[in-house]
Amino acid sequence: MKIDGNELCKRDLNLGKEGKKEEGEKLRLEFVNEVKASGIDHCSCPEACIHHGNCFECVIIHRGHRDHLPFCFWDMVNEKMKGLSDLTEGSLLEHNEEK
Repeated sequence: MKIDGNELCKRDLNLGKEGKKEEGEKLRLEFVNEVKASGIDHCSCPEACIHHGNCFECVIIHRGHRDHLPFCFWDMVNEKMKGLSDLTEGSLLEHNEEK
């Protein structure tokens, strides 16, 4: 079961943008049910903390302390930041290396 970049979720998002929110919601619920039914630990965090696998608890704690994002968000945020960095010819990496 693929979580990141899941096709059902992508279709849900596109349907929402087209104003077909009810159709999208059905796909969203289908995705959630598939994740639950898989019985697989989908938590990508390398830390074995007491909140491992409990997204609700993990996210509200990170929202509460507002210091950093949960590990599972890093890849998505880095992808978005790379896109922005590409606007400056990828100079963000060079900037970070200079510091």
